[in-house]
Amino acid sequence: MSRHPHIVNAKDLETIHNQHNQKVESKRKRLSAAAGGKEIGCSLYEIPPDKQAFPHHAHFGNEEAFYIISGRGECRIGDSKYEVGAGDYVACPAGEENAHSLKNIGAEPLVYLGISTSNSTDIMIYPDSKKIAIAAGANMQQGLKTAKYYKVMKDQPSVEYYLDEE
Repeated sequence: MSRHPHIVNAKDLETIHNQHNQKVESKRKRLSAAAGGKEIGCSLYEIPPDKQAFPHHAHFGNEEAFYIISGRGECRIGDSKYEVGAGDYVACPAGEENAHSLKNIGAEPLVYLGISTSNSTDIMIYPDSKKIAIAAGANMQQGLKTAKYYKVMKDQPSVEYYLDEE
């Protein structure tokens, strides 16, 4: 029997390995993109012990959620930490108060679905490193870093809205 192009199986998808430093590492399969999703993103993540997929961050243009399939994690929301495991669902609405990160605190891989809205414009803040990222015009089938304008800024001064406007 043939499969509809909107039906994919994770075992048939490319694994994207992401490693940035001693803390950040993951394996990812982009489920929604492979199935032709447009408005909702969904990826299958696997995080090794004592690692996390992304730095602590908050979105202002997209909402995220995690559904834990297996393993033990520590979900940080704001400055508080909560243990999560198989069957737990975590909502991360847009907004600074919902800054979030998910770390593997177990001995086995932490496996979860990362689900999000797919707005092509977003602003992210990184409370720990005091950075701001701006993305506009992203191809959400490929991710925010495909934005026509993607900028990460740190320690920029605040200015008055009408400064230098004629």
